[in-house]
Order: sequence, then structure tokens, then C-alpha cells
Amino acid sequence: MSPIITGLLLTIALSVFVMIMAGRAGVLLAMKGENRLNNIPFRAMQLVRFGLGQKRLVDPEEFTPGLMHVFIYAAFMVLTVRTLMLFTMGFSSTALALLSDMTDPLWDGYGFLQGIYKVFLLVKDVAATLAVLGVGYFFFFRSKVKPDRVTPSWEAYLILGFIGALMVTEFFFGGSHIVAQNASFAWWEPATSVVGMAMKGLPPTVAHVLGVAGYWTHVTIILVFLNFLPVGKHFHIITGLPNVFFQRTTPNGKLGTPNLEKEEFGTATVKDMTWKQGLDLYSCTECGRCQTHCPTYITGKPLTHKAVNQDLKHWLWENERWIEEGYGPNGVKEPLPEIVGSALKPETVWACTSCGWCETACPVFIENIPRLIDMRRYQVQVKAEFPPEIQRVFEGIERQGNPWGLGQDRRDEWAEDLALPTWGDGGGPYEYLFFVGCAGSYDDKQKKVSRALVKILREAGVSFATLSKQEVCNGESARRMGNEYLYQTMAKMNVESWNGLGVKAVITQCPHCFNTIKNEYPEFGGDYRVINHTQLINDLLNEKRIKLSQVMNSKLTYHDPCYLGRHNGVYDAPREVLKAIPGLEVVEMQRSKREGFCCGAGGGRMWMEEHIGTRINHNRINEVALTLQHSADPSTPYPDATDKKKPGQVGDYKDKGGAGVVAVACPFCSTMLKDAVNDTGREENIQVKDITELVADAMEIRRSPATVAPSATVSPKPE
Repeated sequence: MSPIITGLLLTIALSVFVMIMAGRAGVLLAMKGENRLNNIPFRAMQLVRFGLGQKRLVDPEEFTPGLMHVFIYAAFMVLTVRTLMLFTMGFSSTALALLSDMTDPLWDGYGFLQGIYKVFLLVKDVAATLAVLGVGYFFFFRSKVKPDRVTPSWEAYLILGFIGALMVTEFFFGGSHIVAQNASFAWWEPATSVVGMAMKGLPPTVAHVLGVAGYWTHVTIILVFLNFLPVGKHFHIITGLPNVFFQRTTPNGKLGTPNLEKEEFGTATVKDMTWKQGLDLYSCTECGRCQTHCPTYITGKPLTHKAVNQDLKHWLWENERWIEEGYGPNGVKEPLPEIVGSALKPETVWACTSCGWCETACPVFIENIPRLIDMRRYQVQVKAEFPPEIQRVFEGIERQGNPWGLGQDRRDEWAEDLALPTWGDGGGPYEYLFFVGCAGSYDDKQKKVSRALVKILREAGVSFATLSKQEVCNGESARRMGNEYLYQTMAKMNVESWNGLGVKAVITQCPHCFNTIKNEYPEFGGDYRVINHTQLINDLLNEKRIKLSQVMNSKLTYHDPCYLGRHNGVYDAPREVLKAIPGLEVVEMQRSKREGFCCGAGGGRMWMEEHIGTRINHNRINEVALTLQHSADPSTPYPDATDKKKPGQVGDYKDKGGAGVVAVACPFCSTMLKDAVNDTGREENIQVKDITELVADAMEIRRSPATVAPSATVSPKPE
């Protein structure tokens, strides 16, 4: 042991590390503040589950590589303690003797502590052995399997080499002490004992040299590794756990609300980003899980969240002085450049459908969507630079209260012959406000869904009313396209109106309306009990307030809307409703539920042209056709939509496929999939139906209009 060498290595390495980290931390401190210290118990639990417990790493779609990563992670956690011991040994021969020889007299009288230490050594040996297995797996995974999500990287092989060397040198160091002590196999160090037994066949001098070399190689790698972390892709080893702890505590579908009175108009430069958004960039593991079901990546759009994270992270690293002190690349004080146009291209910012897959898959809880929406906000509200086709959407919402710009006086034409009660007309009290939504009021296909839902509500005796011509858009599309001012105007107007009417509960038939009213309106004082139509129908079935008796002999697959499923966790209710319809054979697509594939309409993309790559809705309808075909004839080859080498390869499917129905629960999804059916010439094979339409067609009418008047105000007890 050499205290001088040990001290010198530590001094040099830690000095370099502190200098590098000072720059990294300085950037975060130069960014905007953000309170991420609320709800500490929840954060602590999430840290245990997803940080220390690595729960997302072993998600079903990536179980094997995730498990191998857990092996390596566990070894790192254990070897952190072991590394502290090794450096202590470097300074003290007494510590060396105590921590290397379980029979040393120094342990006399400390049997209990000795037992604990033996258990630690056993855990250390098992963890190190599993880590060697994990390293071998990832060498094979990268060099032979080569999954699409993994970017080729020499750095990855270097880090794997470092990790493997740390484990092997630990075994050599421990094995040399077994040789020196002439010890036998020890249950508390099984792997080390095996190495030690093998080293006994070597000359004692050679075994000693291997042990000394193992020690100094181990501590040197640790210090080199430490300084390599902040300059490479493995920075997440330092920042990942804090990032998990500081994750948002609000629903995934909820965006933050900027204070427009304080001129918070979005993200222009990196200093407009919050420190948490900067920490997100530092924490990207480059695992590529965000790509596996990303609609933009799979269909060739200019956006992958991994690439965005890397582009922004490296820009931060290359311009630390500029961010902290204002000195540009030429050493002259100058303003920071805008992100869009320098670090990112405009088309990248506008490509996102906000489907949420990237955030669902990310093991360290990186929040990609809010960051991109903030950039859109600046582009719209300050620069006035955005896809030209959405100008008419903004104007339509502002002037006529709907994105199509159709007359407000036509808002209730869909219900002209239904004699629906209007909230505030003197009737009531009503249990629910039926918020029809813009699509349900103006889109010809969705009008049928609105009428079908009214049929169901009346049969069940549900007390409800609409706002008739007074209903206006909730503003969701405007917000996700960056027009925060227009969104807040609509939100405040709606909340003021509804609160004045005494609204307590709201029914929606659009997941985008559902998410906005449920998760985002509370910030404006709109605290309502919000229920999606599929949830309500499922409740009515369970309460036996409606009965489905008409048999439908058809095959059907269900498409999960992103804003109902991933953003709000509603997966079971729609499926339970479909299973209750007699005669329907429900089959699942490969990409369903948590892994469901976006239709391409979210994030305001419903209103934008899709110029680049293949169409997202075509990719999805191909999977629908394949699913129906494979269900009818299981011998039909079925390309794997979740294949890791070529994810989403169903996009290449050109055959008509099977016949049947694709059920939806979102007007945007309905439009996109219906368009895809027409574009691909499958009109005779595939029908696109909202769950509400299917239920209304299958429902047995047991009440007469005279029994339940259109203006009924009291909800009957379940029958």
C-alpha cells in the first residue's frame, strides 16, 4: 500500500472532476428556477421504485437488456461501498489487514460486525459476477444484435470494458489475498474463492503481482471513469437518480401554465429553459427506448427525442461560458442564439404528436413534450413563425369558437331534432354537463357519435344537459400548437361560464377535451369531476342501466387514443365495453395499451400537413389490417410491429389484409384512421367505428320516450 500514490491519484482526479462539474452545474444555475421540492414522500417513493429499484428498465418490451442493466447497476451500487474500502486500504495497512483477512485477530470480539461484513462480501461477489454476465451480454447485444434504437458508439465499448475490468480486478485482488493466507474456499466470497483457488497454481510472486496490479488498476479505472462520466453519454450515472427524484408530480397529460402577465412567452434560448429541463438533458441515457414506438421516428420525420436531447446537451457543454458569463465563441459578449435555428431545426420542433411514448418509456423520466411545447410557444407568440396552415385554426377558435371556423350559430345543428335540455335554461338541476366538443358538434362523422351517446344516456336515465350554442372550444389544440394566449383566453372564459352555471361534473367524448378539462382547467379554478364517455358507458353497463342484446358477428380491434391511454391511464374501460357487445371477437394489435401507436393527430398535428416521411396513420391502419388478417388466418406471416431491429415495419404492408372493424374512442383518431382506410383502398374491408356507435347499435331499448323525458333531471337508481 502507498498512501502517497493513493493521495496523489485522488487529488488529481477529484480536482479535475470538480472543475468539469463546476461548468456543468454553472449552466443549470444560469437557467430558470423551478420548484421541484413539493410532495417529498411521493418523490422518495418514486426514487425507490424507479431509481434504486430500476422498475422501468425491466418493462416487458425490453426485459432482457433491462435485466442485464439491473445486474450492472446493482454491482455499481455495491462496489461504491467496496471502492471506499479499497481507497481506505490504500492509506492504511491496518485497514488492509482487517478488510482482506476474516481470520485476522483484529476481528476478535467483533463477531456480529464480522458476520455483517461477510454477508456484504457475499452480495458483492454475486453482484460482480452478474455484472460480468451483463457486460458480456451487452458486448454481444451491440456487436451482433444491433437493435435499431442503439446508436453505434466506441464510448459504449470503452465503458463496458471499464466495468468488466473493475469486476475482474476485484476478483484478482481478493484472490491474491486468499493465496497469501493459504485460505480455503469461503462461502462469503464464492467467485473470489474460485479465482483464488486458480491463482494457487501460480508462483506466489506472480499471484502477488496480479493482486497488486488488480488493486491499482481498479482504483485508477474508478478515477478515470469518474472524470469520463461528465463528458460522455454515461453522465446519467451521476444525474439519473436526482432526475428521477425531481420528476413532475402532475399527470403526464398536463402542461405547465406560464404567467403571460410576466411575459413568460416560451423558450427562446437555453437560459429560458428551467434547471430541471437542463438536468433532463444531462440524464439522457441514449438507450433509444423513446424511439421504439415513436410515430415520428418510425415514419421518417425529423425528430427523435434522443437526438434532440443529445443536440441540446452538447450545445450546452460547448457553450458553458457563453451561458454563464455571456461571452460568445469569439470571446466577445453577445446574446445567446435562439434554440430553434441554431441547435434545432424548426421542422423538428413541429413534428411531435405529443403521444407520450417517449416519456412513458424513459427510465429516468425525461420530460420531452413540455420542452418542445415551450419552444412552440415562443415561435408562435413572439416570432409568429409556424406552419402556415394552422393560422386558420387559430382564427377559427378566436372568431367562431372552433378550429374549423364554422359559424357558432351552427354549433347545435347536430341535435336539432333531439330536444336536448340546455344548461341554464331554467330546468335542472342536472348531474352532468355533456361537453360535446368541436368535432362532436361540427364533424359529420362525429355528429353520429354525439347522437349515439345521447341515445345511451337517455336509455340509462342519466341527467345531463348541453350548452347548446353557448359551447366553445376548450382550447387544447391552440395550447399544444403554442398559442398559449388563445388557450388561456378560452380556458378562463369556459371556467367562468361553467362555474357561474354551477357545473360540477362533465362528460366528454374526446380524450383531448377530457385531458384538458380534467388536468389543466383546475389551474384556472375549474375543478370538475370529468368522465370520458367510455368510462361512463362501462359504469352504466356494470350498474345494469343499459343492456346490450343485439349480436354483432364481426372481428374487431381497438386503437388506444394517446390522450385517453398513455396520458390518463384509461385502458380497461373501453375494452370492457367492447367485450360486453354480443358476437364481437376482439383481437389486440401488437402495439396496444401502454405501447399503443399514435394515429398522428395529437400535439396539434391534426391541423398540420404531413410532408416528410410516410404517413403515421397509414402505418397504423396497416397494423389494423394485419391484425384482422392474422386473426382470421393465423398461418399468415405477421411482421413484428415491435421488432427491435426494424420497429414499426408494418408500415411496409401493402396488402388489403383482413376484414373487420377498428374501434376508436377519439374524434381525431377516427378522422385519421378513416382517412387512412380511404387512402389505402380498404373501404370495403375495414370500418372505423367509435365505441359509442357500437354500443348504441347493440343496445336494447327498454324505456320509452314518455318514461324518460329529454329534460329528465334526476338520475334513477341502477336497475
